[in-house]
Amino acid sequence: MDGLIRTVLGDIKSSEAGVCQCHEHLFIEMGKPYQMAKVLYMDDLQKSTDELAGYREAGGSLVVDAQPVFTGRMAENLTAASEKSDVHVVASTGFYKTAFYEEDAYIYHKDENDIEDLYVSEAENGMLSSKKDGHRIISARAGMIKTAIDMGGIYASGVYEKLFFAAAGAAVRTGLPVICHIEQGADALHVVDFFAQRGLAADRLLICHLDRARYDFAYHKEVLGTGAYLEYDTINRPKYLSNRQETDLIVAMLEAGFEDRILLSLDTTNARLRAYGADMGLDYILKEFVPQLKAAGAGESQIKKMQSLNARSALTIKKLKEKK
Repeated sequence: MDGLIRTVLGDIKSSEAGVCQCHEHLFIEMGKPYQMAKVLYMDDLQKSTDELAGYREAGGSLVVDAQPVFTGRMAENLTAASEKSDVHVVASTGFYKTAFYEEDAYIYHKDENDIEDLYVSEAENGMLSSKKDGHRIISARAGMIKTAIDMGGIYASGVYEKLFFAAAGAAVRTGLPVICHIEQGADALHVVDFFAQRGLAADRLLICHLDRARYDFAYHKEVLGTGAYLEYDTINRPKYLSNRQETDLIVAMLEAGFEDRILLSLDTTNARLRAYGADMGLDYILKEFVPQLKAAGAGESQIKKMQSLNARSALTIKKLKEKK
């Protein structure tokens, strides 16, 4: 039976998703993220819409924007850009690394229950708009719960602990999938185990950046063996890996039988979006990387799974059945 994916313009049938990139950043307003890294600032509606339009022209259909609430997310721009470009956009609630928050941020002075309720409200009632838009509630809803594990792990601090518990509770209540940023030195298996203990199956988790966080084929197989999705996004990022290293990793995972658990994306910043002056754009995977994957040995059916079919399943809302 066809499920539903929650986009900023409303729920769509999973079969309508088409080609998906499950971890991008379309807008980030000026603030703490920019202070941490100058590439984390893109607030131009026309430029980001142009990127989406180019992606659409190349064959793309859906993008997950992984910028969560209170870290520069511009929910109102996501809605406008989706409407103008005819590309489905899944927005994220949830949290990122604590270093990216102001000292007086909600993550420090709200308790676990309040934070969980916020995530649920953003998924079911409507998201908060950007800071410059006054953090008003808009009708667009979040379809993803973002999380981030730093080197110290989930229990490294009381703040991370309550954020992870809030995210798990919200995921169970809403049926939304959870996407997790993996920092170098962090353990993805720790994340899978934590959510399993909270009642969330591994196939509701999208583990990101493990290609650059831990380039270890045996470890990747172990994580994939849990049933979680690995979203590979260190594509055309020579600072971390060459494209040859990336294709070698992906093909090795395909040969190991994990073609149903791999997703592809770019984890874009303003240094990776053509409309903001970069030498590549959202269409890079479709235009440049897919031919490289084919040359490395990936088959057409495997590429279709990584670009489309796997994402449809990963993004579908799946509420847990209530216990009798």
